[in-house]
Amino acid sequence: MNPFELPIETIEKLVREHGTPIYVVSRKKIRENFEMLDSGLPAVKFFYAMKANPQHEILEALVAAGAGFDVASKGEILAAVAAGAHPKNDLIFADTVKDPKQIAFAHSIGLDDFTFDNHSELTQIARHAPGAKVHLRIVVSNEGSVAHLSHKFGADVADAIGLMLQARALGLIPRGVSFHVGSQCLDAQRYVEALDTTKDVFVEAAKAGIELKSIDIGGGFPVRYIDEDIDIPEMCRTIREHYGKLFCDENGDGCDLVAEPGRAIVGDAMILVTKVISESVRNGKNWLYFDDGTYGSFMEVLLYKMKFPWRTNTNGPVKEYVLAGPTCDSIDVFSRDGAGEICGVELPQMHLDDLLIAGSMGAYTFSESTRFNGFEPAKFVFWD
Repeated sequence: MNPFELPIETIEKLVREHGTPIYVVSRKKIRENFEMLDSGLPAVKFFYAMKANPQHEILEALVAAGAGFDVASKGEILAAVAAGAHPKNDLIFADTVKDPKQIAFAHSIGLDDFTFDNHSELTQIARHAPGAKVHLRIVVSNEGSVAHLSHKFGADVADAIGLMLQARALGLIPRGVSFHVGSQCLDAQRYVEALDTTKDVFVEAAKAGIELKSIDIGGGFPVRYIDEDIDIPEMCRTIREHYGKLFCDENGDGCDLVAEPGRAIVGDAMILVTKVISESVRNGKNWLYFDDGTYGSFMEVLLYKMKFPWRTNTNGPVKEYVLAGPTCDSIDVFSRDGAGEICGVELPQMHLDDLLIAGSMGAYTFSESTRFNGFEPAKFVFWD
C-alpha cells in the first residue's frame, strides 16, 4: 500500500506516538517498486541511487531485495557497506566529479567501477585506483525531465573514443558507456534515443580496438506526484525491446545492462506528516506555518518547482492558505506555483495542531534537508 492511503486514524496514532514532523515509510512498497523494475528489465542489475534517500533501514531493505548502490562519496559508500553491500560486487562510483581522497578510499576497500566524462577525471582515477574498470558517461537529451543533468555531466559523443583510448593508455579498463536521461523522465523515447547514441559509440569503440561490455542507463524512472501519466512496466518494455534489438544476438545474449533508479523505488513509499505550529493573516491572505519546510523536506519545491499531493486530518470548509516552514528565512514557503512564485492552495480549514500529510515524499526530501536554524530532519517511522 502507498502510505498516502493510510487511514487518518492510523496517521494520528503515529503522531501521538512519535510527534511531528515524521516520515511514514512502507518497506513493502519499496520492495514492490524494486521488483516491478526488476521484472520489467530482467537483464538489468539495479544500483539504487543513494542520493534519493540514504536512510539506513531503506538501504537494508534494498540489500535484502538484491539491489546494488550508485554511490557518490565516502559517506555514501560507508552507509551502503553498513547496510550490507559488498564494495566490489554491489557498488559503482557513478559521480563524474570525484574527490581524489574518496577515489583512493573506494579503491582501498575493493570498489573498482568508476564513471568518468573528462580527461582530468581519468587522471585522478588512474592515480588513485590503478587498473580500475571505467564507464564513460555521455551527453544525451534530458528533454521533458524535471532535472536536466546533462547541463553538468557527460562527454560529447565526438570525444568518446579519444577518452576511452586515454583510459586504456593510463592502465584503466574501458568497460562501457553510461548515460542519464534526467530525473523524473516522463518519456521513454529519451532512453530509446540514448541507446541509439550508445550503439554508435560501441561501433566506433570496436573499430578502435576497444571491446565494451556494459551499458549503464542511469536513473530517471519517474514516480506519480499529482496527475502524471506514468506506466513503469510499459517504459521498461520499450527500453528492454530496444536494447535487445541493438545489443543482443539471435540467442538473446548481449552486453551487461545496469541502471541507477532512485526516485521510482522510494518516491511513493514515504509520506511526510507535519503539524501547524502557527497561523496568521498577511495582506489579506491566510498563512499556515508548519514544523517542516523548504529547508527540510520541501527543498525540491525551490529547486525544481515540485508539487506534492496533500491531505489533512480536517474536514472543515475549504479555504486558501499559504504554507510556510518554521525557519527565519522568508524563502521558507512551500506553496508555490509553476513559476516558483508564492501562492495559496485550497485545503479544508486548518488551525493550530492540525496535520498536513504530503504524499510521494520518499525521494530527495530527507537527503536534501538541511540543519538551517538548528532544525533536525523529520523522524522515520516504518509502519509495516
